[in-house]
Amino acid sequence: MSMRRISKLFLALAIVAGPLTLASCDNDPWGDDNYYYNDLVSDAVRNYLREYPSGSSYYTAYNWFYYYYPEATTSEFYAFMDAVGSNNNYNWNNNYRQQENKQVNGLISEAQTLTGEWDGNMTVEYTEDATQQRKSDSFKANMKFFQYNSSANSLQGNGVEVDTDAQGKTKTLSFSWKVLDNGNIEIKYSKTGTIFILDINATNDGFHLGYDETKGYDTFYGVARSTNTTDVMRFDLARQRPANAKAANAFTRASSKASFGSAKENDYAKKSAGAVNGLHER
Repeated sequence: MSMRRISKLFLALAIVAGPLTLASCDNDPWGDDNYYYNDLVSDAVRNYLREYPSGSSYYTAYNWFYYYYPEATTSEFYAFMDAVGSNNNYNWNNNYRQQENKQVNGLISEAQTLTGEWDGNMTVEYTEDATQQRKSDSFKANMKFFQYNSSANSLQGNGVEVDTDAQGKTKTLSFSWKVLDNGNIEIKYSKTGTIFILDINATNDGFHLGYDETKGYDTFYGVARSTNTTDVMRFDLARQRPANAKAANAFTRASSKASFGSAKENDYAKKSAGAVNGLHER
């Protein structure tokens, strides 16, 4: 073999070996073989540490992982959590993990119950810019909640709302939603950026989500207060039966008849008295 061919061969080998050499740098959290599990986990940890170089809460790491890797297996999830916990000196031992997983499972159940189609009445209270007077608009509302990436483990998603006034005029709104780590629900409307919070612990201005014993199906009613405007939403919705559903409990999303929120009474009609028909921009 000529010297020229030998030189080209060594150059090719050097190029191939180059990335492998770079992958073992000291500042690479995966330089230690103890961190390596498989491609999905290693990819997830690398991306997570780019976004959270100082780490995050267990809940945040959980939600981040299933948002970006909805098809991951349970073993891949545990491998990821162990890796990011070890890298940031967290003590996520088995007892802690079981406790946190129990809490997260409750949040997942809440998100799964929220997912679906709801229809009913809504009233929006707001301050009119021109007069600075408080006004209330009432209308029919249809809300569809979807989980991101079609993952049953996702605690957030997006949605579409269609509002209809008494004259048949409609307004279509897009929004994102998430179940927060304290069980509150956040809804953010895409066009205006208006954010509403539904308080899971409030009894007077809270909400009810899920099985309604007085009606025998799922209802979703209560109050949502904006955190960046003066708007207040009051709503009285019922789950809609899927077009292909035949089961008697099709109006109940959770087979366990789960419910969430501390609202004890649906006082929508009383609190919305005096509202005029209209479609306030959100």
